[in-house]
Amino acid sequence: MSEPASNKFKTRINSLIPDFLGGFTGAVAVLPQTIGLSVLLFTSFGMDASVGAMAGLLGAVILLFSSGIAGATIGMISAPNGPVTILLTGLVVKLLPDYSSGEILIIIGAVLFFTGVFEILFGLLKGGDLIKLIPYPVVASMITAIGILMIKSQIKQIAPTVSLEDWTTFIPAAVAVITIVVIFVSQKLFPKLPSILMGLLSGVIVYLLFTLFISNPNPDWVIGRLPSLDFGQILHRFDGVHPASLPWELILTSALALTVLVMIDCLLTALVADTQTSMRHDARKELIAQGTAQMIIGFVGGVGGGGTKGSTLANTMAGGRRWSPVFAAVIILFLAFFGKGAGAFLPLSALSGVIIYIGLKMINWNILLWFKDKYTRIDAVNAILVIVATIFLDVTKAVALGMFFAVLTFLQKEIKRSLIRRQTNITEYPSLQKRSKGQRLILDGNCEKALMIELQGDLFFATADQIYRSVISQIDGRLVIILHFRRVLSIDMSGMVLLLQLVEIAGKSGTEIVFIHLHKRLGFGKKIKKAFALIGNNHEPSIKVFHSTARALEYAEDIILKSEYKDKDYRVASPRDFDENDLCEGMGDVDIALLKKIAIKKEYSNRDVIIPKGEKSSSLYLVTCGMVEQRIYNGKVTYKILAKYSPRTYFGKLTFLNPGPISATFVALGKTTVYKIRRIDIEDISEKGGERFLTDILFSIGRNLSKESVRLISEIQRLEAL
Repeated sequence: MSEPASNKFKTRINSLIPDFLGGFTGAVAVLPQTIGLSVLLFTSFGMDASVGAMAGLLGAVILLFSSGIAGATIGMISAPNGPVTILLTGLVVKLLPDYSSGEILIIIGAVLFFTGVFEILFGLLKGGDLIKLIPYPVVASMITAIGILMIKSQIKQIAPTVSLEDWTTFIPAAVAVITIVVIFVSQKLFPKLPSILMGLLSGVIVYLLFTLFISNPNPDWVIGRLPSLDFGQILHRFDGVHPASLPWELILTSALALTVLVMIDCLLTALVADTQTSMRHDARKELIAQGTAQMIIGFVGGVGGGGTKGSTLANTMAGGRRWSPVFAAVIILFLAFFGKGAGAFLPLSALSGVIIYIGLKMINWNILLWFKDKYTRIDAVNAILVIVATIFLDVTKAVALGMFFAVLTFLQKEIKRSLIRRQTNITEYPSLQKRSKGQRLILDGNCEKALMIELQGDLFFATADQIYRSVISQIDGRLVIILHFRRVLSIDMSGMVLLLQLVEIAGKSGTEIVFIHLHKRLGFGKKIKKAFALIGNNHEPSIKVFHSTARALEYAEDIILKSEYKDKDYRVASPRDFDENDLCEGMGDVDIALLKKIAIKKEYSNRDVIIPKGEKSSSLYLVTCGMVEQRIYNGKVTYKILAKYSPRTYFGKLTFLNPGPISATFVALGKTTVYKIRRIDIEDISEKGGERFLTDILFSIGRNLSKESVRLISEIQRLEAL
């Protein structure tokens, strides 16, 4: 039993070694960025650089422990980063005229605390998905602007004085330039080594070499010895603070802006980690872990942050996985307690070089290339607007401006996109009703009196005018206009009002507007007319609504037939004589008499099943009264209509020629009379010398099938052309 236990322990230790190596690499990679950005933030409101460095280390430790223990994103390294630091620095600029350094530190803590609260709420409400709604040009330009601001802030720190006599004033600039150059060169020559650390070490060495030639180096050129962690001081810093005196509106708006920024950066870094580890991050869990860390950081006075892409890549490429962030936190904590004296040898100018490098990497130069392509030019304009607004206003206003511009662009594209997919008349798209030859001639001659308009996309306030103008321009000479909504994704109240207006205007011109497929996804329930009544004059409007395209087309055809027959009975279900049936076309009186002699007359009531699906058949069925519907059931009640047979038509052609089971159900509509002609009876007549009789029947069936084939081929070609 002891051997398996020891093997299990050995396996566990072996699995932790890559995590330790990855955590060590990630900690080394993130340290320069953490210290440099934290120093930048704290020195902006008069605090010592050493205090800022310690606050940054504290923030990194808390972020790494919280994210690492949660394990929502395998291999992700979190620490103070550029976007968070620059937003907080911008906040400091607003606060400096009215608040002291101690008060500003408390306000920054409050902003970070509520950022954590908002981040947790977003995580619980699956708000990570909302970040996807922010357009990429807005995100890219915001990060670019933050990079520019980072570079701008450091140039002021390292810029030499005007006097050229004292060469020592150029030392900070020289150290920063050498640091940046070494970082870029080491990336090319030594890609496996942490380039930022290489650059920082080079900057330190160059600085120390410079100091050999100076008797009294400026003490402000280095960070200085790191202070000790005094938890009593952390608690007592709130003494004498009156919550009512804090700028809560600024705190909450800044916290909300920072939340969006942190969430974007965090989830983008999580995607980077996923690509390296082949794992899938849990956005909800990660946001809760990061939010908890931000709240703790805000309370203890650390520097907030989020995911760091470069350090995450360094960690994962070194083999770091599940526990590597925790190891990184332990290593940084060890440095905070036992490496306090290192700050006395760490020049601020080397850290400035690191920050300038990070800022350069954050700039998305592709934004300039977007101007070349007409399809991305509008995105480039949006990006430039966000960059300018971020630099001269603040991140919150810049994101709002970018989103507003993106919405306007979207609306402009939606307005230009055609809502009309296609338009067809009743000859191009006839109903499934099997009409007599005379009725078909009438419908073909008056096909333009009925028009079906298939709509697509979103019918809302910005696109409503497009369909209004299209329908109104085609009212003249129409009896019916069918509006087809199956491919419409959404309709807002403006769209519904427009539809009611179209019904009213068309009615005055003698044109009826018919609606089909107003499905539930559009917000309509079973009582569609009541839905329209809610936005009308509180009474149900006289509109015609169908749930089937076939029934709507049949209704349109009936209106045309009614207008042409005038006082006569236009109804397709009116009784017809046996010899008027399409099967009898081209046959002599003798053959028709023989056919009628062998026909079996059957009477059906409404909804009676004439032939159930699956029943074997080899007969022809001639309809002389009523209507027969051919259905395919997809449930006990629901079905699709394949065809409708009126008087003078017949069905069963395929099974007559090739006897077998029926593939659909035939149902009587109303009182229906059908004559059944069995194949065996026709064969008997043929055997008794009636070969001509059989030939006439086959020719009649052949003519009918050829007409249907031509119509089907035409319909297939029309569908392929869409």
